[in-house]
Amino acid sequence: MYITVPQMNMALNSLSLVVILIIMATCITERIKQRLTNPPYFIYLLTFISISLVFDVLSWACEGDASLRLFTLVLNTLTSCAGQISIFCFMKYMSDSLYVGNKIVPKVVDGYGYFCLASIIYAVGNIFFGYSFVVSPEGHYVASGRVVMLVFHLLFSMAGLLSVVPFAWFAKRASIKKRILFTAYALLPAIGIILDYTVHELSLTYVGTVISILIIYTNIHIDKQRLIDQQKNALMLSQINPHFTYNTLTAIAAMCDSDPKLAKSLTIDFSQFLRQNLDSMTSERMIPFAKELEHVECYLKIEQARFRERLNVIWSVKCSDFEVPPLTVQPLVENAIKHGITKKPAGGTVKISAYAADKTYVIEVIDDGVGFDKESLLLERTGHIGLDNVESRLKRVCLGTLSVKSEVGIGTRVTIEIPKRKVT
Repeated sequence: MYITVPQMNMALNSLSLVVILIIMATCITERIKQRLTNPPYFIYLLTFISISLVFDVLSWACEGDASLRLFTLVLNTLTSCAGQISIFCFMKYMSDSLYVGNKIVPKVVDGYGYFCLASIIYAVGNIFFGYSFVVSPEGHYVASGRVVMLVFHLLFSMAGLLSVVPFAWFAKRASIKKRILFTAYALLPAIGIILDYTVHELSLTYVGTVISILIIYTNIHIDKQRLIDQQKNALMLSQINPHFTYNTLTAIAAMCDSDPKLAKSLTIDFSQFLRQNLDSMTSERMIPFAKELEHVECYLKIEQARFRERLNVIWSVKCSDFEVPPLTVQPLVENAIKHGITKKPAGGTVKISAYAADKTYVIEVIDDGVGFDKESLLLERTGHIGLDNVESRLKRVCLGTLSVKSEVGIGTRVTIEIPKRKVT
């Protein structure tokens, strides 16, 4: 069976549309899971590319049907308009990715929005005046024959894409890989546009666009995986605490003569503590909250043996039949002791509570230590790997949240909320 050019273009663009929709669905799902609030320019880009593809597929379906001449013209115009908006969205995405904190480039990109508006007006005007493209009596979309107008039409399409190149290469903080990445996005569709207007057989603009999107999307996921790996490495380093290990072994050694039974018990607790740390480093699967509490108990027994009457612990666990990411509570208890209780000469109390709310399970770690003000809290969180890792893993693994409230001389309260899972 003979396949016509319109049918081949419909197949190519339909495949491109499916790829773009899959990528867009994945990106939206990830944003919902991570509860991101920054402008989703990449998703806007995918949306308008999808809209442009839908109109282009429909226009090729109408190709050659004389009764649908006006419909064909309108569809091609809408394709062009959506394509122009997608270029603007990409420029916003590029500005947001390469020029964070820059005040000039975002304004220049916003200024391009007026150029984009002008190109849309130009495309719509072509429906009435036919200065660039017309639909022949046979229903074919062809150039009007006015070379100057055709070049002007191409200028609108190419200007936005090619203006990305200098923005990419003059981004001082951008890596070479990112510069090549954004340049490729601009050049591949531009090459497709040139081939479309010169060959006018296969529609290659969207093939180049989809290849560019796949390159960017792959790079995004590589960067995310690299960030996750860095967080895991940071977690490992934070849990292999040489000072804590040294102090624990020293305390056990000192007790071997004076209290051998306690030394033996602490050795077992310390080994269980280390084993749980090692298990948590190699897995992010949710674990029973009761198991996390066992890990906390091992840690607290060691610390209470070291600090004795300076460290008091209160348990208020009213609910434990749920799951948490590993190493969720223990780092918070460690923070409370290290940065709150032990900084007071008289010591203090750590309270660990858990209960079920309407939609979440709530875990609180409260201490009556020295506390800190808001500015100190921001510095503390910026410099402390454990707390940031707990918050990051909570958000990534179970959509949980972490909040900190502290007052100088009063103490600190860290609250974790884990959404209840729906029973299906």
